[in-house]
Amino acid sequence: MKKLRLRDSLGLSLALLLVAAQSLSAAPPVAAAPSSRASDGIGVAQGSVVNVTGVEPSIMLSTSGGTLSVYGTGFNATSVVRIVGYGLLPTTFVNATALTAQVPAGAPAGTHDIEVTDGGKMAHLTQAITLVAPTPIPAPTAPPTPKPTPPPGRPILTIRNYKVEPPQVRAGTEFTVHIEIYNNGSRAGENTMAVFPGGMFVPVGEPGHMIWQLHINHTAVVSQKLRAPAELSSGVHQMQVNLSANDWAGDHYEYPQTVPVEVIGKPVYTGRPEVTVEGAHTSPSILTPGAPFTLTLRLANRGSRTAINVLARCTSEDLVIPAAASDTVSTAKIGIEETVTVTLPLHLHDTASGGRKPLALALTFSDYEGSAYAAQQNVGIDVNDSLRGQPQLLIEQYHTTPDFVSPGDSLTLTLRITNVGGAAAKRVILALGGENGAALEPFSPLGNSNVIFLPEVPCGESVTAEQALMVDGAAGAKVYNLPVALAYDDARQQGASARRNDTQRLCLIVRRRPEVQAIFYRDPEGLAVGTATPVSLEVRNVGTSSLRILGLAAKSVQLDISAEGTPFLGPLDPGGSAPLDVTVTPRESGPAEIVVRVAYRDDLNQIQALTRTLSLEVPANPALANVPAPGLAATPVPEADAQPRLLLRLGRALQGFLGFGS
Repeated sequence: MKKLRLRDSLGLSLALLLVAAQSLSAAPPVAAAPSSRASDGIGVAQGSVVNVTGVEPSIMLSTSGGTLSVYGTGFNATSVVRIVGYGLLPTTFVNATALTAQVPAGAPAGTHDIEVTDGGKMAHLTQAITLVAPTPIPAPTAPPTPKPTPPPGRPILTIRNYKVEPPQVRAGTEFTVHIEIYNNGSRAGENTMAVFPGGMFVPVGEPGHMIWQLHINHTAVVSQKLRAPAELSSGVHQMQVNLSANDWAGDHYEYPQTVPVEVIGKPVYTGRPEVTVEGAHTSPSILTPGAPFTLTLRLANRGSRTAINVLARCTSEDLVIPAAASDTVSTAKIGIEETVTVTLPLHLHDTASGGRKPLALALTFSDYEGSAYAAQQNVGIDVNDSLRGQPQLLIEQYHTTPDFVSPGDSLTLTLRITNVGGAAAKRVILALGGENGAALEPFSPLGNSNVIFLPEVPCGESVTAEQALMVDGAAGAKVYNLPVALAYDDARQQGASARRNDTQRLCLIVRRRPEVQAIFYRDPEGLAVGTATPVSLEVRNVGTSSLRILGLAAKSVQLDISAEGTPFLGPLDPGGSAPLDVTVTPRESGPAEIVVRVAYRDDLNQIQALTRTLSLEVPANPALANVPAPGLAATPVPEADAQPRLLLRLGRALQGFLGFGS
């Protein structure tokens, strides 16, 4: 009813507006007052008496049109009214001061200018009439339909327990996951399913398992075999499990879950090959100018990748020339920590002077990824320009005691100096680190200075010298190049020319010693001769740097030991721990020892091993196995099923892998 009334009122208003317009057009011309629009500007043709002073009505509906009355002066029977931008209107001449024009329905809405012309004269009125479009009546909006309230209750599925076999999954291998699904909702689950969608781990076999109906507070166990991709890195990765069920009303529910899986990834080799000349000698050892000789090189790869296409070339063209076809020798490859011996036939120039001469070598090599590398190294050769003429000293051999040197350690450096010349060397001085000792770091002399004095080294003989040193505690683990400056007198010469100087170099290796502690994770209980007893051990990294563990093992003279599960492998961060579960069977009563062996890779990418010893007591009487010492309270023995060893080992393995300790 309200809609009809609104429309009727609008129609009535429009009708009244049209009647008023027609009555005005039929009325006799009067001297109408100028419209307010006349103030907007009246345009009069130059030299004409025609002008427009106003229009009525000034507002009109564009959809219905109507009669427009135009007022002014100078109108005649040929005068025509035009809406600028639309066109001419049917015009009726009333008198010289009034015209009527019919505005058709559908004229464009907006504010328009009016022009009156009789073919020769023209008058213009700006913004004379406004055509408006009717406002549409909005349709009523239907009220929203309320959704029915669902009845309360639903099945709720969760993974209450899980088990991964083996506990530590190696990348590239298969494993099995067992999950226990529990319905802790208020409705039974219909068409219950467990789906292993894959993703990080690849399902082996059918990934979906239909459980059908799972009642409230009931459980179901599902097992799935999966494969860990070979490219997975070490760490704990989440495996996706999608649980779903319907209720009796047909509503469907999804419950995505995750299960953590510990993965031991394959080792990733980084770095580059590093080929060095670790040894060189000539045949003969003393060279004569103009004579051929053979240079033998011992090449070693101390990098972390295999070196291939290895080339060694002699670049001292002012000292030697090739004795055969080329001055370059090659080898196909040198593996990590491998050495290869190559020989290079050369010829010494006739103009070569005597003494220790540096021979420059250019090494080029690459890796399997196509990366190319180059290195420039020098080796020393001994040249004697007279068969018997002058002394020549060589550091023929050296070693350290102990062989394994770590930052902060003390060591003894032993040098064997040989006179390969033709005369005795007198007043011999050896300066470690060069003449001023500037290159001695990170080593420091102990007990005396860095200078060693030898009264004489006879021709063809050797003398041994020792120097106590200490490694700086902040030194890095690497190979250090230690120069040794030699100065000695030639007994045949006089004055300043009698003093000869030479510099030779040593290579000293410093390794970082790991700080590892082996303990019982829980004190052994129930030990008896001939009885197998599980014992949990733990290896802790109490140092300040990470340790790359390659293997854990335990052995004993008094006990038969067998390992349980897979030992921990991988990086062990500072403060972290690695579990080692074993079963021990005592052979005899009394004190016993367990030796834990830890294999690891050191900072120079070499495999090392260390051992730690644990002591325990095997009682003679099994009944006294759990009897405490006098003055101590008895410790109750937990039942076998009180705490499953599997979950305990899993928790300790995760703690050790993540570096949280025990």
